[in-house]
Amino acid sequence: MKPSLVIAAALLLSGCATLRAEHMLTGRPLAPTAGEVQVVMEGAPVPGAFTEIAIVSATGTLMYASLPSVLDALKAEAAKVGGDAVIRVRYDRGANGATATGVAVRLAAQAVGRGDAAPGAAATF
Repeated sequence: MKPSLVIAAALLLSGCATLRAEHMLTGRPLAPTAGEVQVVMEGAPVPGAFTEIAIVSATGTLMYASLPSVLDALKAEAAKVGGDAVIRVRYDRGANGATATGVAVRLAAQAVGRGDAAPGAAATF
C-alpha cells in the first residue's frame, strides 16, 4: 500500500472520532460552576438535598468512547448550566461508541438559598 493512502486513511479515521455533550433544561440554569463536579452513578446514594437543573448527556466515538472521556464531557456540560454534581448517571458502551446520561443538580449546601429555581421548574429534594 502506498504511504499516501495510509496517511489519507489515518486522517479520515481520526476525523470521525467525536466527543459531544448536550443538555435539556428541567429547571432554571444557574451561574456556571468553576469547581469540581461530582458524579454519582445510578443506584448509588445521592449526597443530600439538591435542586435539579437539567438532563445531561455525552457521547464519544472511537478514541473518545471511554468512561473517563465521556464522564469528563458530562461534567463539563453540567458545570455550564450551574451543576456541581451529576446524579443517576448511566453509562452504556457499544462497539463504536459510549454514552453517559445523568441529571445535573446543584447540591443544597452549594445552592444560593432554597428558592434558586423558578416555581414549578425545578424540584428540590
